[in-house]
Parts: sequence; C-alpha cells; structure tokens
Amino acid sequence: MSVQWGNEGDAKAAVRDVRNDSTPTDWVLFKYEGPKSQTIVVGGSGSGGLNELVGHLSNDMVGYGLIRKTDRIDESETVKFAFILYIGDKVGIMQKARISVHSGAVKDFIGQYHVDIMASKVEELSDEILTRKIQDTSGSGTRVLDESGARAATKTAAPRAAATSAKGSASSGVTFENREAIQELRAGGVNWILYSYENSNSNNVVLVGKGNGGVDELSANLSDDIVGYGLVRLIERIDESDTVKFAFINWTGDNVPRMLRARIGTHSGAVKEFLHPYHVDIQATHKSEVTEDIVVKTVKKAAGTASHIVNSPSSSSSSSSSSVSTGGSSSGEAPRRAAPDRAQFKSTASYKPAVNKQELGISIVDADALKSAIADVRNDSTDTNWVLATYEGANSNTIKLLGKGSGGADEMISHLSDDMVGYGLYRTVETFDLTQNVRFAFINWVGENIHRMLRAKLGTHSGAIKELFSPYHVDLHATNQAEISSDILAERIRASMGTKDNVKA
Repeated sequence: MSVQWGNEGDAKAAVRDVRNDSTPTDWVLFKYEGPKSQTIVVGGSGSGGLNELVGHLSNDMVGYGLIRKTDRIDESETVKFAFILYIGDKVGIMQKARISVHSGAVKDFIGQYHVDIMASKVEELSDEILTRKIQDTSGSGTRVLDESGARAATKTAAPRAAATSAKGSASSGVTFENREAIQELRAGGVNWILYSYENSNSNNVVLVGKGNGGVDELSANLSDDIVGYGLVRLIERIDESDTVKFAFINWTGDNVPRMLRARIGTHSGAVKEFLHPYHVDIQATHKSEVTEDIVVKTVKKAAGTASHIVNSPSSSSSSSSSSVSTGGSSSGEAPRRAAPDRAQFKSTASYKPAVNKQELGISIVDADALKSAIADVRNDSTDTNWVLATYEGANSNTIKLLGKGSGGADEMISHLSDDMVGYGLYRTVETFDLTQNVRFAFINWVGENIHRMLRAKLGTHSGAIKELFSPYHVDLHATNQAEISSDILAERIRASMGTKDNVKA
C-alpha cells in the first residue's frame, strides 16, 4: 500500500530543510489529515529540536518525525538524524493497523537516519532521551551537542578505554597496541591507519601502517596472507556543510592460515570496540573490494546522500551536491567548497531491483524466478523469509536461485557450504516497545574453499549483487559457520536499530 501525500512537494522541501545544515530547521513532523485518513501532511517544523516537536503531538494521533542532531566524535563534529514514530495511546485500531504498512514507505521517503525512537506517550520523548540514544549508537559518550552548540549535560559515560584498554580485551583473548595512531587519525594528522596481527600465531594486534594517501595507499599495504583492520578518515560535503566520516576496513586475505581465520570471529567484537566509533564498515577479501570509489559510495549510501539526494533537474552541472574525499591535508582544514547545486529529495519507496545483465557483468538463470523470490521475502503477507542465490559453477559468471523458505536464518544457513558463494536476503521482525518492525539483512557468504578464479571476480560483482538485493538494513559477510547464525544476525539488526539494549533474546 503506497502512502498518499497531501502535498508531496511541501513534504520533500521540509525534509530537505532539515537535512540542510545551513538552515536552523532541525525537525519536521508528518501526520495524517484525520483519524480515518490515509493522507499524510506536514504537521509542523522548527528549530527547537525534539522538545519543540513534542509540543505538536497528542494522544489521539500518529506522527512521523525527522530530527537533526550534532554529534562530536573526538575532534570532529558529525550530523546525526533520528526518525521518530509516535503512536498515541488513543489512536484507533484501524489506524494502528495501517502503520506497519505506511511506516516503511515514510522511512524510505525521509531517507537515511542513524537512530529511531518509537513512543506511545510524550513522556517517552525528550532531547535528553534522544541525546542518550545517539550516544549509545555512535559510542560518542557525552559529546552530543544541544541546539546552542554546547555539549549536552547528560550523565558521564565510562571512557571507552575501560571497555577496551590499550592492551585489549581479556575476554576475547585479543590484545591491542599503538592506540595513539587512532587519536592521530581522528585529529586529522593522517587519513588512514592499518592494524594487523603481530604474526599468524599471535593474538596481539599492532599498527602496521598509516599515511595521508587515502584508501588507495591503505590498500597497497594489504596482502593475501594477512588479516587487516583499517580505519579511513573522509570528508563528506553536503550542500554547504562538511562532515568528517570514518570507514572501518575489515580485510581477510585469501591465504590467511586456517588457525588464524578460525580465531577472527571471536576477536571481531573487541576489534570493532577498539576502532569504534565509525560510520560504515566494509568487509573485503580482494583488493578490488577496497578502492576509494567503493568506500566513498558506501559512506554516501549510509549517510543517505547517495540514494536520496540528486541534482536539481534544472541544473545542467555535472557536479553533485554531495561529495566525499579523503582530504589529504594534515592540518585538518576543510577543503574549499565549490558552489553546490541545490539538492532535490528523491523517494525510493517504489524501488524494485533492476536486472540488466550487461551492466551487472553477470548473467542470471531465470531472472524472473530470482526476482519473484526476492519479492516474496519482501512481501509481509507471505511466509517466505529468506532467499539464497549462488553461482552456477565454480568458474561461472552466472548466478541462479538456490532456494527460499520460511524457516528463518537457520534454515537458510543450512544451505551454505565452504566451496560456494552465496548471496541471501533474510526478513525478520523486531519488536520494540509496542511496535513491530520488519528488517532485512543481506548475507554475503564466501566459503573458504571456493575456486581462486571465482574469488578474484567477486569484487567486480559485489556492487551489482548488492544492488539486486537492495534495499536492506544490514549486511553480514561470512566465510565460515562460526561467523553466521541467527543470533549473530539478530545482534547485528538490533545494533542497527539502536535497540540492542532494549530487545531481549
């Protein structure tokens, strides 16, 4: 069921206003025209943050809100967006029934956000609650700024070093050295750092490289016999604002010894805590998967500037209103901005995966069957909750539908083996407070014993495959059974929702 907008142009303009850092507007609220209406209209906007938005809510209405907030990660300020779903406790049953259908389309219309909050009482919504939610999600402690630009006065969080000291995490068995390189990166002294294990039999992670040459220079330090944990600093320019972004590169070379590969899954959480916070993570096993272009596209997609912001149709300029660069200057000075085009919001609510064999560089056996299976997973009225595709042969560029079913993640995982590549889509429902939320996970399985020629092609296929299975909320890259399970998927999905501490297994 598609959403009906009272004035779609006004709604798009309101969203653009919130996303534009050069305007004071930091919130917009959408609501239904009436209790029995399916038409959504702008219910208000302003510059007073969530506390001001709350003044427009009542216990007999449904509200969809977008809030802009500034978060500080070390020496860098980044903009965060929060999605608010408010369902008053006196909302009628029929209107409640429509929310699960409409909320997904509204979220697509609004675009990317970092956290979401669902509430049924105004007491559950405040600037302090939002600040804490952003802190929990970004790992930024007490560094979220209030509307005046001052640090929000909230309870001081324990320093990250307490969770993961310079010598690492005893519970995971992994230790870390050279933490000062992370501080240098965040201060703008370098724009990439790379850590790896001291040797193949060691659990000690040490710094193996750093520099100002960006993603390509980092990639040059990767080899197929190491595990590498990299962090890249980029500058994203959206309209008139520059924000610093961090990308985590998780590299596992083709020839990593089996014993080390088996330990990686147990180290993963500690490694991410050591390098946290960052905005995106990229799993890679081949250098073709670690390029500046791929990292930039991943950052823009996560920020919502890739799929939701496009040039104005009236502009003939080829320059985008959003750009990302590694910003080579060690001074930390933001690069000079060119006059940007005015951005226009683009809804992805009606997105369907396109299958163009020439553009993908791959072919699909019975493309209609695969597309139908993906659509089945996305259809809440069917029991199908997973679909899995694989290559037709060990050295093939042709993918085919391997299977689909309604038995959840464990049933899908049972079809994976160590001599195959699998691409899957999994649907699950997470319940937060009084609301059920449908979430999709993309599974990228690369078995340890796949043919070397096939492994070499995966990087060139990656973007097209993800486009075929998009959109989804999280992705999981796995190479052995220890790295994928229903529990691991649930944990990843909860973390992406910001409900990790609220949803109990």
